[in-house]
Amino acid sequence: MIFSLLKLRKKTAAVVGGISTGALCLWALVMWQNLSVEELTGLLLNTLLMLGVIILTALLIIVAFKGLAKIVGLITSKLG
Repeated sequence: MIFSLLKLRKKTAAVVGGISTGALCLWALVMWQNLSVEELTGLLLNTLLMLGVIILTALLIIVAFKGLAKIVGLITSKLG
């Protein structure tokens, strides 16, 4: 493809391809819905905030389960 002509690694080409595809999709959405730059910026920021909250929640759940597993392991080792 075009990225092989640019001498990019596969992962780098995948990132560039994904970002360019996302940018083109956003541009098409803006043209289709007649959105202003402020509305698009608000939409992007809200989406990033939502993803951040999801990631933070997942990390907190992982930490809680790891801590619970460690506590259960300590209790069972002291009992047995």
